[in-house]
Amino acid sequence: MSNASRSMIPASQHWHTPDWHFEKIGKEMEVEDKARMLGVVGRMAAQEVPDLTSIDWANELATFPEVEYPTYYQQPFHSVPGGYLTEQAASADRRAMEAIYQDFHPRRSLGIRDELAKLIPADAKKIADLGSGTGDAAAAIARRLPDAEVLGLDASPFMTIAARHQNGDVVNVRYERGFAEATGLDDDSLDAIAITLVFHECPDKIKQEILLEAYRILKPGGTLVLTDTPTDDLHTYRGFYEPYKEQWKAFAPETFLAAAGFEGAEDRSIAPPLWSQVAQKPA
Repeated sequence: MSNASRSMIPASQHWHTPDWHFEKIGKEMEVEDKARMLGVVGRMAAQEVPDLTSIDWANELATFPEVEYPTYYQQPFHSVPGGYLTEQAASADRRAMEAIYQDFHPRRSLGIRDELAKLIPADAKKIADLGSGTGDAAAAIARRLPDAEVLGLDASPFMTIAARHQNGDVVNVRYERGFAEATGLDDDSLDAIAITLVFHECPDKIKQEILLEAYRILKPGGTLVLTDTPTDDLHTYRGFYEPYKEQWKAFAPETFLAAAGFEGAEDRSIAPPLWSQVAQKPA
């Protein structure tokens, strides 16, 4: 990523939300039909979620060193001003996920996370969840495989802080701030990688970079589990700003996986409405 495509944002401070965020959000709200979006918003209040109001955000953010955030990440995802670099996004993440998936599993999004965790090989000992958000997928994997070491890596310090609080009871998972396309992890160091609900929020170039990075850090024979929402789904959530939804309509996971060197890609969609592709780094 070139320096021209990044800007310095102190992690210890609230990122100043640019005016164009509000313009993008307002323009998206003018688009009809917003029934799905309004349905999610209406269901959010009824969800039972951890209380994160005791978090001392300023104090915890101060523990993160400054980093350069890529331009693609500085977007008002889901029509949240400031996007993922905000308390609002982190505090509301599980509540929103529970509301979105409440009709798809008896345990809502957490139940879907448990189903997806079954796709990680049972003998995997070192696992990373790239783009881990507030950590529920990484926690589900860690609970299923208590002898494994699980890393949840996310670019947002806000999401990382929320993950540590709402999944603090899981002892074999740790959450760190980092970029999925540049993890800093050693070559050939992981048995498995999960990437869940990340790619629809990345431009194609970053999808490619993330897969190449996953290939690099997986051991030969290691497993990648790529899971996301249907490629025609984003356009039904009118009112939620999704910056890369046009590219998402044309996304072909098998093509991207093969281009990065992965083999044996198989459709293992066990947690509808999400799809999953499971592939391996050649042994």
